[in-house]
Amino acid sequence: MDLLEIGAIAQIFGAIAILVSLIFVVIELRKNLKQNNIANSLQRAIELEKLNYKQMEGDMAKVIAKAQSSYNKLENYEKVQFEAFVLQKISIALRGYRFAEESAFKIGTSYLRDRVRINTSEFFSSDGVRECYENLLERKLINDDKLLRKIVSGL
Repeated sequence: MDLLEIGAIAQIFGAIAILVSLIFVVIELRKNLKQNNIANSLQRAIELEKLNYKQMEGDMAKVIAKAQSSYNKLENYEKVQFEAFVLQKISIALRGYRFAEESAFKIGTSYLRDRVRINTSEFFSSDGVRECYENLLERKLINDDKLLRKIVSGL
């Protein structure tokens, strides 16, 4: 065997090694993506659970119940609490809808977006929430979000 043949064999082994390493990188990237999707789903679930726990506290539950009938009848400190609650709900809904494709993880993008749409529409079905949203818009504390209006057809 001369030097030329040994060089050709070495090139073949080199090409095979590169191909095997590329396959390994693709496998690891897929695993990383799956882990990232699971972590994102868990983080959103934790955010939503924190918000649900906050609703169960006696004082906040009273504010929410009072605000759902009329935002304008709330005391000033109650408006601050309810506005923060509404902003957080809007933020969670928009994040869930925007990132549905990346984070649906085996349940499907349309299913996740439908869940967000249903929950957000239910939230905005009360007069108080809509009054609060309009008040926040009038005071220019939030932007009129086209995506939110798409999610909640009644806005």
